[in-house]
Amino acid sequence: MLDDERDPGGRGPVSSALAGRVRCIREELYGENGGPLLAEALRIPFAAWVGYEGGDEIPGEVILRFLEVTDVHPHWLLTGAGSRFLGEAGEI
Repeated sequence: MLDDERDPGGRGPVSSALAGRVRCIREELYGENGGPLLAEALRIPFAAWVGYEGGDEIPGEVILRFLEVTDVHPHWLLTGAGSRFLGEAGEI
């Protein structure tokens, strides 16, 4: 990640956009109040998940589990472009 992509608090444009996309997927698959269910599926504390949705840096292991649990397309998660889920029409 480039230095100009993140502020000193770690919540620059890239992490803010990623936080918005993981929140979008959580709401779509688990509902508005489904954070605790997703956190359980990811084997992390709910408080950690709240931080990630708020823009905290998400550890690689958690991102990998998130991809596995949700079937979200890695390219979409990174960029917001293309199909949201693996196997959707128009997949990159």
